[in-house]
Amino acid sequence: MANQDLGARFLELTRRKYADQAKWFLNGFWGSVGEKNSEQIWTYTQKIIELDPKKANGNELDEFWSHKFLESFGETLTVIALREQLKKIDLDVNGKMALLEYLCFRYDKTVQQCVNAPQGGNEEKLAAAQELLDAVQKALTEQQAALEAQRVQEENVKKAEAELKDAIADLKRQEDEYKNKIAELEGKANNEGSSVVQRNKAANELSQLKSEDPLPLRKAKITQEAALRRVEKERKAAEVATANLEKKVQELQERFNEAEAAFIQLRDAGGSAQGAIWWMGRELKEAQKDL
Repeated sequence: MANQDLGARFLELTRRKYADQAKWFLNGFWGSVGEKNSEQIWTYTQKIIELDPKKANGNELDEFWSHKFLESFGETLTVIALREQLKKIDLDVNGKMALLEYLCFRYDKTVQQCVNAPQGGNEEKLAAAQELLDAVQKALTEQQAALEAQRVQEENVKKAEAELKDAIADLKRQEDEYKNKIAELEGKANNEGSSVVQRNKAANELSQLKSEDPLPLRKAKITQEAALRRVEKERKAAEVATANLEKKVQELQERFNEAEAAFIQLRDAGGSAQGAIWWMGRELKEAQKDL
């Protein structure tokens, strides 16, 4: 391959997302440095994704973030030394550091070796399995977050419902006390067996009690009962929404299991890109932490 074609091919590789750059390197050098350094390469990739403002969609770091990246792994350099280091790492000489450039530098691989690194067979099936895994993992994470938010909302509605029920019960208690007190005083005022003084005292208390306006208490009770009916409807709707999301999460979990099974099948088939297969397994392991 001519130097011009070699440079163009390497440039194309460094324009890929960080994870794809890492998989290319692992595939191509699996037997020499990839397998034994796979976890470290995973760590490099996660760190560079963390630092890049574009996150997983990025492909290279500018000088500032490259410095931060190198510092993260104990490679503390002065600005001058950093620029000298980047001249060695920046194989396409664009003033930025791609992950693939750093890996070639770190593991002493040339541009030609990198571009010509064998990627194994079975790429189409592997790509399909990766696409399924990524899509299901993304959807599952989103639905799990939605489910958690919905559960919080349902819990808040139930709490509001319980508070309204307590408030209505308290108003009913006050209302019952008012009615019972009136009935008690009416009984005393009309009790022929009691003295005139006792009957008159009861009659005066009864008159005072009846002069109190019970309307605010009744209005408060009616208002609270109306609010309770609304909250009960909200609670029922929240329960339905939660159940629907739980069903979606369960379905996505099953699809995730299918993706895992597809990965295992590829892993055991032989003739595959071992670095990419290892990467799929590592992503599965990471995703399962949140399941």
